[in-house]
Amino acid sequence: MQRQKPFFKTSVYLLALLFVGFLFLPSEIFPKDTKKDIDFFHRVLRGESLGRIARQYLPLTEALSVDYLIEKIKELNGIQGSLIRPNQRLLIPLVRSTPVAAKSVPKQIDFEARGIYVNRFSMGCRKMRRLLDRLITFGGNTVILDAKDMSGRLFYPSKVPLAKEIGAISGPTIGNPAKLFHYLHKMGLHVGVRLVLFYDPLLATNRPELALRSIRSGDPCIEKGEVAWVDPSQSAVQRYNLDIAKELAEMGVDEIQFDYIRFPTMECTRETTYGLEEREIPKHQIITDFLARAHKELAPYKILLSIDVFGIIAWGRSEDTQIIGQKIEDLVQHCDVICPMIYPSHFYGPFQDMANPGAQPFLVVSETCRRFSSFLKDSEVTLRPWVQAFPFGTKSFNEKYIHEELRALAQSKARGWLFWSAGNAYDHAWKALALWNNTVAQIARVN
Repeated sequence: MQRQKPFFKTSVYLLALLFVGFLFLPSEIFPKDTKKDIDFFHRVLRGESLGRIARQYLPLTEALSVDYLIEKIKELNGIQGSLIRPNQRLLIPLVRSTPVAAKSVPKQIDFEARGIYVNRFSMGCRKMRRLLDRLITFGGNTVILDAKDMSGRLFYPSKVPLAKEIGAISGPTIGNPAKLFHYLHKMGLHVGVRLVLFYDPLLATNRPELALRSIRSGDPCIEKGEVAWVDPSQSAVQRYNLDIAKELAEMGVDEIQFDYIRFPTMECTRETTYGLEEREIPKHQIITDFLARAHKELAPYKILLSIDVFGIIAWGRSEDTQIIGQKIEDLVQHCDVICPMIYPSHFYGPFQDMANPGAQPFLVVSETCRRFSSFLKDSEVTLRPWVQAFPFGTKSFNEKYIHEELRALAQSKARGWLFWSAGNAYDHAWKALALWNNTVAQIARVN
């Protein structure tokens, strides 16, 4: 038998290498996403588990968590339990050849956002998809996710050194935020993340030199039984939060929303000291200067910067400005969107001739929006309120309650809305949106 020539062998090897290379070409050469799964088989090695295999392929699938991908692999391969054997071939639902790299979707300042808040616990399960499907069904287009909540924990494994140092990244809900943002963008959603700034028990406890302190005792300020507030004037505190914000911007989020951008309101407020007190810098100047710094540093990312403020500050009372440091006419110079928290149940009566403001959603929302609009008349900043979608403080809470809030917003200069429910219970909100959509349709028919 005639022996194969070396040239022939070399050609075969080159063709094989080219074929393998073709399979793993960067995704930019092909459409970034496919509508059906790619059939890809993994041959199980000795000692491998489903968890290990799922972690290996997670970045190349649409799954947002290892647990969900394990379930999908088991479903595709008819696996009961978790037992797999060496050399077993497992079908893996790949959809990409390179990991997702999400990009922010720039919006105009007057973008009309209609959305809900989703906490970090809902993010890690199918509940988020159910909530967002309902939101989209009723005309919503925005989701605000917890990036750093009131516990001080982050929902993702941040690379910010201080976050690692204080344990803020322990037990992250989502391993790959960029993938989550990409997933939400595919749903057609505007993606914002909420950063709780100066209420941070983890930072205040682990770095006590950064905490607000009592003038009398020199000890960290205690609120609700815990050390929770950090000093907004401290450069390290500001830098920490800005580093997190910039990290998320680089991952492809569309909006950074600052919450608790203030000093505390509780009893400890009147007895606290902060770093710039010796220079007699008022609290509102500290808060405004931080926001100006944040606006400048985040500008290159072309994302929206929004802030959450108390609804009550629309009345411009000097005692509110002095205590919490939110001076609305100054803050609006350094952000794109202002989101007052207009929860009628939080306006304690008697207030503005209302014995029980919590039972007057239309009046409270209308008057608050009117007052905020007067501060914004010479500004391009968008007014986008948080509205009450929870039953606290009122016996009359139902879909009609929320419908009244929406009716008030429609007659104001607000542009868009955000529903707040700390536990993400939005059943009444969906019913309210159904009612509201019917109302809008009826008005359109009449006109």
